[in-house]
Amino acid sequence: MTKQLRVLFADDDLDIQQAVCFVLEEAGMEVRFASDGVQALEIYHSTPVDLVILDVMMPMMDGLDVCQRIRLNSSVPIIMLTARGKEEDVVKAFEMGADDYIVKPFRPRELVARIQALFKRSVHPGTTQKQLAFGNLMMDLEAHRVMYRDRNIQMSPMEFKLLRYLMENAGVVLSKEDLLQNVWGYPPSAGDMNLIEATVRRLRKKVEKDPSHPRYIKTVWGAGYRFGD
Repeated sequence: MTKQLRVLFADDDLDIQQAVCFVLEEAGMEVRFASDGVQALEIYHSTPVDLVILDVMMPMMDGLDVCQRIRLNSSVPIIMLTARGKEEDVVKAFEMGADDYIVKPFRPRELVARIQALFKRSVHPGTTQKQLAFGNLMMDLEAHRVMYRDRNIQMSPMEFKLLRYLMENAGVVLSKEDLLQNVWGYPPSAGDMNLIEATVRRLRKKVEKDPSHPRYIKTVWGAGYRFGD
């Protein structure tokens, strides 16, 4: 990564803070720490950050509440850390707006890999298009901007990558496994399908006139998703 990422890391476990600090700074990132949810919000609102990493279980205010409050007016990427492996907890994190999650215990270098995948720009050999357009939806690939009905739409890097991949493969049915590998960067047979479903729901709310009857991002039952008519 050429730009030094500014990371807000919120976790009340000091041992985890120290271990994460070492590997993130070694990877060239600038890290600010918070030990509870209230402090995390204070730092977020007072210091520019490129990424927020939140532990779910924190004193004062839990990570899910912090995530939800940040999402009220920001598309900054958010990764959740959770000791909970229950599907309903993971789904709730995605519904609050998280872009990815890691279950504790985890290796700090695994976190670095997830961050790098989150910010990695998709490489498309042979693609020379500067814009992608369909109906009232337009993507400016150089400016990293999405317009819908002439309105600028805020998107996290992962939402942008997913929409771009769908639009560049318009008309093709893409499986969830395909999306996890080519958008999120997970290896085969890894990742959580709920991540795809939650991100698609967020995208539909942003770019569909009627998200319950989508024109652009369509579900192909039992197969995956297809962009376009």
